[in-house]
Amino acid sequence: MLIYVDDVLHIAEHPEEDMAKLGREYRLKDNVGPPDRYLGGNIEKVQTDDGSVAWSLSSYDYLINAVQQVKDELIKKDLTLKQFGTGLCPYPACYRPEIDVTPVFEQLIRILRWAIELGRIDILTEVSCLSQHLAEPREGHLVAVYKIFKYLSLRLKHSKGRIVFNGKSLFIDYANFNDFNREEWLDFYHDAREEFPIRMPEPLGNPVHVLAYVDVNHTGNMKTRRSHSGILIYMNQAPIIWYSKRQNTC
Repeated sequence: MLIYVDDVLHIAEHPEEDMAKLGREYRLKDNVGPPDRYLGGNIEKVQTDDGSVAWSLSSYDYLINAVQQVKDELIKKDLTLKQFGTGLCPYPACYRPEIDVTPVFEQLIRILRWAIELGRIDILTEVSCLSQHLAEPREGHLVAVYKIFKYLSLRLKHSKGRIVFNGKSLFIDYANFNDFNREEWLDFYHDAREEFPIRMPEPLGNPVHVLAYVDVNHTGNMKTRRSHSGILIYMNQAPIIWYSKRQNTC
């Protein structure tokens, strides 16, 4: 049961029983039932490629309102989102926020960061790079933020950009990895073994596969030469952890 202030999301085989108990102690809203929203995110069931049904999370409504707010603010400045690039990417790969020296300006980073929490992984690295400059935001950073909103506004016209929490196991064909050779790693980790807890209970139910994708832009920061890492972790076919951050050392 996930509770944040007055938002309650209950995950169980028979959630009605527990919600009925809560209703006897607290006054609940009349619309207790299958969720359609949680913390600003859209929740709905979708059909996967294999015909099964899974829950999904989307920031669609949240971003529709956020993009409209940005458009309204730009109108006051006689500007439009159309002036901020093509929208084909969050912002150009050649832009380096760490060496931007334009005048200090206000930002909309926090809206974008919450959109990432609601599943917009596609803007994670760009927002992470800009977030490093919240103590001294600059006008060029704000332009980059507008470019991200332009990118989002174009995609919202065609897709909700949802994350589907698919619990099906994922098949990985290691033959696709040309350089993957388990024997080569034995020279470095010849005594490596997975550690299991003492008196571990026998596992029940279906197996769970955890898969991690990692990438880094080596010495990508033009000012400090630090790298920026990106990590995406799946449980079966459902992404459960995603983050992008600057490494602490060079």
